[in-house]
Amino acid sequence: MDSMSYSWASPQEDEFALLALGAPSPYESLIIPSLMRDPKALLDLRQRTPTEQQRWADALRWFLRLLTLQQGKTIVLKSPPHGFRLPLLLSMFPDARYVIIERNPYEVFASNLKLWRTLMNLYALESLSPEEIEHFVLTAYLMHEEAISEGTKVMGANRMVRVRYEDLVADPVGQMARLYRELELGDLEGAAPVMEQYATGVSDHVRNRFTISLTQKARVEESWGQFISSKNYHWPDQYLSLDPERCSAVN
Repeated sequence: MDSMSYSWASPQEDEFALLALGAPSPYESLIIPSLMRDPKALLDLRQRTPTEQQRWADALRWFLRLLTLQQGKTIVLKSPPHGFRLPLLLSMFPDARYVIIERNPYEVFASNLKLWRTLMNLYALESLSPEEIEHFVLTAYLMHEEAISEGTKVMGANRMVRVRYEDLVADPVGQMARLYRELELGDLEGAAPVMEQYATGVSDHVRNRFTISLTQKARVEESWGQFISSKNYHWPDQYLSLDPERCSAVN
């Protein structure tokens, strides 16, 4: 996956487990892409029926119980769809901590296009036009930011930390130490050597660099301009294409 080692033993999104357990999930659209034509209905669980919302909550609690029984330690979840559910998660798990990884919005756009197109080619039972996929990605980002903002307003102190992806890549152990400190997770001393060993093992990894078109850049700025400005991001000219619809990954 993006030139990184990937196996059955690798950490994975719990969203796939929820999907397999029959919980309502945005990832249903991997098989039925036409669901993406209504982003709010797909991404905002509160738009689902009470029965579906309860089915999702029951599946999540059941999955967490299974993990707790198996592992007997604190659970760390990594699943992008949970960002859209932050207000609901806060009501279900008021003592949980949350980490928001900020990433260059242009890169988020390009990476999401690559992700959805790749997975649809593998699993989808129907097709969706490139324009519809782009519209979904642009709308989903706005919904995600809105949900995070809504959740932050009612969140208690020391419950959320934001970290920039670029800072995490540059200093993974240092950023983890900051997360432990600000989220009051205890002493990092026991985990630090394992983190340092892993970081050293992948230090030569070269991540994907995405190329987007001038037209796509303009669309992103029109839709996400306020967030790009407030987060102080930009997009290098060397990763722009004159092709009006070109978006690709390069190493």
